[in-house]
Amino acid sequence: MQVELQDEILDLRSTIHRLLRSHWQPFVFLGDSLSAPDHYNSLSRRPRDISSNETIMIIALSVLLVFILGISASDLVPRAGTFTNPLNTQKGADPCMRYINGKYFFSATQNTEIAIWSSTNITGLKTASNKKTVFTDSTAGRNYDFWAPEFWYLDGAWYIYYSVAGNFDDNTHRLYVLKGGTNSSDPTSGTYTHVSSLIPSNFDYWAVDGSILEVGGSRYLIYSGLASTTSWIQCTYIVKLSSPTTISGTASQISCPSYSWETVGAPVHEGQEALTVGNVTYIVYSASHCSSEDYALGLLTLKSGADPLVASSWTKSASPLFGKNTAAGVYGPGHHFMFQVGTQWMFAYHGKSAAGQGCGDLRTTRVQPFSVSSGSPVFPAAVATGVAVTDPA
Repeated sequence: MQVELQDEILDLRSTIHRLLRSHWQPFVFLGDSLSAPDHYNSLSRRPRDISSNETIMIIALSVLLVFILGISASDLVPRAGTFTNPLNTQKGADPCMRYINGKYFFSATQNTEIAIWSSTNITGLKTASNKKTVFTDSTAGRNYDFWAPEFWYLDGAWYIYYSVAGNFDDNTHRLYVLKGGTNSSDPTSGTYTHVSSLIPSNFDYWAVDGSILEVGGSRYLIYSGLASTTSWIQCTYIVKLSSPTTISGTASQISCPSYSWETVGAPVHEGQEALTVGNVTYIVYSASHCSSEDYALGLLTLKSGADPLVASSWTKSASPLFGKNTAAGVYGPGHHFMFQVGTQWMFAYHGKSAAGQGCGDLRTTRVQPFSVSSGSPVFPAAVATGVAVTDPA
């Protein structure tokens, strides 16, 4: 009897949810909670195409739902200013995201092109019409599988760092840089053109996930590269830049996978992203193979005043910062990008909705806030898809 009653309650909740979503858009469910903006407290604010009978039914069912689920007034929160994950249904891996002068800009691995979406709110990034293809390339040797593009405004112009392969062979991936327009408020303005490869003189091997680190008045390229030509071990590398498009000196290996949570599927460090809080510089990286549900984020901390090109200058945290949340149906989360909206820290990352979905197009983009405590980044548990998250813009 108890099981049958629970099933009937779930069916009723589903019916109310469907009615509210289709007929009364100001309402939204947050898990088991019902939410509505405070200013929608009068029937005079309802959509015009809703009938009086439907209105009465919605109100009656809503009241019944309140009693059944025990929803209190504190469970009612505004729909306005929220979004739900994911931002896409496919091709959402390796995101880069920024908030610039009232607008979000976002990119992810598209394989055949480099594209940037833009919108004044995060929900708008789900719309295909907000997408702009900014670069394609048919040049032999750099025309196959464009991965992990990141757009950076440096020295008065936009640059995109990415990796690409040639001849339909992913084993030939190398790092490259494009130069775009000069409008600091819009990375999609201007035309992006290929400038150069970014291959250190001592490292002409497989390399991906190029990103920028700035510390001590110098600029560096950090990336993931193969530590060996005989076995698959991806490590964290760094090389100094003399300009946004020019390498200076040789690359240094500063960290490799060593903990068990870094070696699931294969020993991997990738998706390296720098973060400076106060006077402390970090690299947050992704660990374990991207096909694994145990893909996770790890942390490297630069010792105060130390040379970032020296491996001993970095300390690796023993535990992951962020990982799967099977209770929420989130698997293999990682390859993130950190940015700020005002004072609020946010991070975009990719995740999967089930185990066994691999490293391909089924990875989708998710966005959540994170915090800084005592000068260190603190990441929350990964939230389930469909759960309302506050848009700080």
